[in-house]
Amino acid sequence: MLRLVLLGRPGAGKGTQGAFISEKFKVPRLVMSELLKEEVRSGSELGETIKGYMERGLLVPDDIVYQVLEKRLSEVMERGFVLDGFPRNLEQAEWLDKFLSERGRSLTAVLFFDVDELTVLRRMMGRLVCESCGRSYNVFYDPPPDARRCECGGKLYQRSDDCYEKILRRLDVFNEETSPLIKYYEDKGLLVRIDASKDVEGVRKEVFSTISSLLSPS
Repeated sequence: MLRLVLLGRPGAGKGTQGAFISEKFKVPRLVMSELLKEEVRSGSELGETIKGYMERGLLVPDDIVYQVLEKRLSEVMERGFVLDGFPRNLEQAEWLDKFLSERGRSLTAVLFFDVDELTVLRRMMGRLVCESCGRSYNVFYDPPPDARRCECGGKLYQRSDDCYEKILRRLDVFNEETSPLIKYYEDKGLLVRIDASKDVEGVRKEVFSTISSLLSPS
């Protein structure tokens, strides 16, 4: 049974590779930000509470995050999961350990997508998105045929989160809050480093090879 946590800096490629893993190994992919949005869309009392925090631009408190995640993890526990966007700090990691342990489960591994900050900046600052079809390009690695237009003819734009100052702030948050998880999971023997500086296909191959090894009988 595959129970994975994906860890890495913003722009490391966790989302892309998480989708590949989910499709290849037939396990649900749980993205914490999406789980919170789903709860809001459900119109539940909990969702209304989450909506209030989001509308005020505040972080959703951990106790609410735990409620959302506990419900979803319980639904998929027997199928396994790929968890992206959680845990973000040591307290959340300890909660996850306790939650799984109480159910006689544990993580298979934590995949750390290792990439330096300069590569992250090139990836995120170079990202362009089509407002019509949603396709993403990168001016450095996968440039569009036209600087202003997608292949479909739609206008290209840069996401507001992909500006230099905001990327640096997200990297600072990772370094301060999330990077301690690297040692935490390393000490538990769960951390597997993935060279995320490669292109998408190169990373995918390394990830699939790593997971196949994890699932192979020792």
